[in-house]
Amino acid sequence: MDKIWEDLISLNSFVEPDFEVLKPAAAYLESDAKKAEWDKLKYATALKNDTYPLPTTKDREGYYGPHHFSYWASGLEDARNVMDAARKHKVKVKNYLDMGCASGRVIRHFATEKPKVNVMGCDINRLHVEWCNRYLPSSCSVFQNHSIPNLPLAENSLDLVSAFSVFTHIEAFETTWLMELHRVMRPGAIAWITVHTEDTLTDMNENWPLWRAVMNHPDIHNIIDKNRHFPGERMVVRWHKDRSYSSNVFYKKEYLQDVWGRFFNVLELRRRFPRFQDVLVLQKPE
Repeated sequence: MDKIWEDLISLNSFVEPDFEVLKPAAAYLESDAKKAEWDKLKYATALKNDTYPLPTTKDREGYYGPHHFSYWASGLEDARNVMDAARKHKVKVKNYLDMGCASGRVIRHFATEKPKVNVMGCDINRLHVEWCNRYLPSSCSVFQNHSIPNLPLAENSLDLVSAFSVFTHIEAFETTWLMELHRVMRPGAIAWITVHTEDTLTDMNENWPLWRAVMNHPDIHNIIDKNRHFPGERMVVRWHKDRSYSSNVFYKKEYLQDVWGRFFNVLELRRRFPRFQDVLVLQKPE
């Protein structure tokens, strides 16, 4: 089937889903070779409460490979970090959106740990949207968006937004997306957004998931110097394909403060939190 226009701004819009699903996370606890890494989470109650199936490795874009419990636990860790940021900045959360939610790695935990919160997700991949709406708690509502900045949500309607590994791939319309988030967030709301900074580029090594996508690009050594410094305020490493979501984007921290700070108050910039990407905590001015 030839490419049609919807597939240029979204993914799998006309692919009919044929899912297999895994058991709930508790079934994989003892067999997960990485389970000791998550002991600090104190996950026992969360594990008991989450009786919903997990996506297969294929349906979660390969995250954590065969380590199914670790996939689940990583979502719990990120969800709790976002919840903690909301508490720290005194934001009462009624309406929450995870932009680029994939197959619900994070939002499943909001649904089970914060049952009174209206949990929403969106993704450009229709298959992720279908998976979430079939298998996650009914308190989660997930819709398909596209790479042109637009969210079908009311102005000033959100208290909390997260975007994991989204702005790390937005090569165009970055400031338009910031304006769209500003529109749908209420005054005082916060956003938790992961980014690649110049520190990410210098810190990464061959064991990072990002390494091959960046360092194997044919033009990369014409862009960065031997210390992996890049000119300008941001760097786009783009693999030319006939679809969106084919780039890795790096920002100078000064650019994030100066430019993103025109749209939001930059409350925090956390380096490699909790692992590979940096985190910006932004607040819409009151």
